[in-house]
Amino acid sequence: MICPMSFSDGGYAVLEGFLDPGEVAVASEEVERLLEAPADPSCERPHNTLVPLRWATPLVGLVLSSTRRTRRVAQAVQAEDLRWISGYVSVKDPRSEPLDWHQDWWCWDHPVSGEPEAPQVALLTYLCDTDERNAALRVRPGSHRAPAADSLTLSLAAGDAAVIDYRLLHGTHANATDARRDCLLLNFAPSWRALPEDIRGHLIQHPALPADGEPPPAAAWADALLPRHDGPRRDLPLSRTPPHLAAL
Repeated sequence: MICPMSFSDGGYAVLEGFLDPGEVAVASEEVERLLEAPADPSCERPHNTLVPLRWATPLVGLVLSSTRRTRRVAQAVQAEDLRWISGYVSVKDPRSEPLDWHQDWWCWDHPVSGEPEAPQVALLTYLCDTDERNAALRVRPGSHRAPAADSLTLSLAAGDAAVIDYRLLHGTHANATDARRDCLLLNFAPSWRALPEDIRGHLIQHPALPADGEPPPAAAWADALLPRHDGPRRDLPLSRTPPHLAAL
């Protein structure tokens, strides 16, 4: 699948063959293990379950330990200082309704929201083939910059990934099949050092990242991809409504 727009213009990119078949099999086995554990009820949302991942989770290391893969993500989103922030397993149960159109950006009242560069991006790696019958991703190209009506379905093969601007309108089709649809969702700041200090101070507190007093990460990828911030921690108010909708 070829994206008709640049990431900057369209707000999304497709990375075919992001995981090879063997890696998809390993990831699927790990997902099964995680789903056997009790789920955090705070991660339930209508027609979608999110199982939180931390930096030390094997699924996270599977992706981040490959320089080739992280370089593909960085190139796709024109990243200058790619840093990992959080991760989830995103589950669409059999016979579940569509995930409604939404935008993941959480700080619309901050000036950084209007910058051309994405403040955060989401990488969605699919562990099965997806199409309109089993909860394929839908996007509205360009909606990270202005209202957009046209929608596009990203029918992807197992191991393919899509990376989207946090401000992009997206959702899913229903899962009309009898099989679960699993997706590995990893979130990044493409240009960590360029983010405003208060945004960095907020993001650095994410529970997916190493906590104060936690043993330093021994993973080889940690120095390159885990964010660091020497400034004050901040709890910014959440603002999830884009300005053009808030004015209605």
